Amino acid sequence: MLKQEEALILKTEPSGESFLKLHVLTAESGIFLCLKRLSKKADRSTTPDLFDQAAVMLETSQQGTMRFVKEYQLIRRRERIGYNYRCLQNASRLSRLLVSNAAHMPESEVLYELTARALDAFAEGKAPEIVLLKSLYVLLKDEGYPVRESWWPTLSSDLKAAAKRFLQTAAPNRIDLNERNSCERIEQHLTEWMRQQTDLVMPD
Repeated sequence: MLKQEEALILKTEPSGESFLKLHVLTAESGIFLCLKRLSKKADRSTTPDLFDQAAVMLETSQQGTMRFVKEYQLIRRRERIGYNYRCLQNASRLSRLLVSNAAHMPESEVLYELTARALDAFAEGKAPEIVLLKSLYVLLKDEGYPVRESWWPTLSSDLKAAAKRFLQTAAPNRIDLNERNSCERIEQHLTEWMRQQTDLVMPD
């Protein structure tokens, strides 16, 4: 059976010489693994790349255990994420978190919109530390964890003021070193709370 869905590419890895293993997120089916056969005639637009947004035609195996990408139509390539190491580092942390916790993620349509917005912000050069912090905070809220009630009160007054500013305003294109350090401290604090208080796995 063939089915077309719009997908975000969260992770790519070779699978033998003939296939590419893709971890994708769609608004209909959430996060899942699929395979795409590599073609020697393929051009860049039909070869999946990390953080792509694409229309994929999926075929489920007869056993119903694996999906194969029969067609790949590129909608948006976010290659600019790879131009900046901090953007790539933070975008990769978000995608690894999603892949590692596929079974615990919120309703797939909400998750798809959140992830697409975050990847767009990374690609547009927004301050990546703030983009990641905002994404983690919203993800936890959407999943129903008491992040506001339980995590927020544990912040020191100076970090709380900074966190409020970061979370309530749009991510700027640039932040100074002090703001970056504050944002990273807040994100580390939130990550530690996640490890202790939730079922989510936060990859290193």
